[in-house]
Amino acid sequence: MSQDVPVHVTDLLILVVVSVVGGFLLAAWTLPPALAFDFAVSVLAGTVFLAFFLFIPVMGVRLFIEERREDERSG
Repeated sequence: MSQDVPVHVTDLLILVVVSVVGGFLLAAWTLPPALAFDFAVSVLAGTVFLAFFLFIPVMGVRLFIEERREDERSG
């Protein structure tokens, strides 16, 4: 059983927002927030880490919501 999972722009925007905010929070947890190169690199590393690991859960939530909407329309 093969299903294609289309990626919508809203999915990517949600992923980017969650990753950037989460990356900032991870960086602030490990380093004191400051306008410094180390803090910026830490934010970037946290953002990439979260984007990598949250892509599948974000797509799963979107598919779950889409499936519920289809069920409500047909039922």
